[in-house]
Amino acid sequence: MGKLERMVVLVTPAQKRSIVSRAKARRLSMGEMVRRSVESYRSEEDTALLERLVKELETSSRDAMRALREAEAEVRKTLAHFAARREKAA
Repeated sequence: MGKLERMVVLVTPAQKRSIVSRAKARRLSMGEMVRRSVESYRSEEDTALLERLVKELETSSRDAMRALREAEAEVRKTLAHFAARREKAA
């Protein structure tokens, strides 16, 4: 981990209970729990990533729906073709 520095952080009693509880559940010290929480917090980065993912999902959904409509149209044409052949053969 390297060199550590002391930092005092004020929290409410409820926040402290939450940190203690979460740390105990994970068998971590309160300091380690707070350090890990801070390291995992990437609000602006997460928001930007999620916005990009939503745009990609919207685009891929539109593309998939278009492909599905085209496939359904091809299936209808194929079914009509074979129905016409059966009628001629009969």
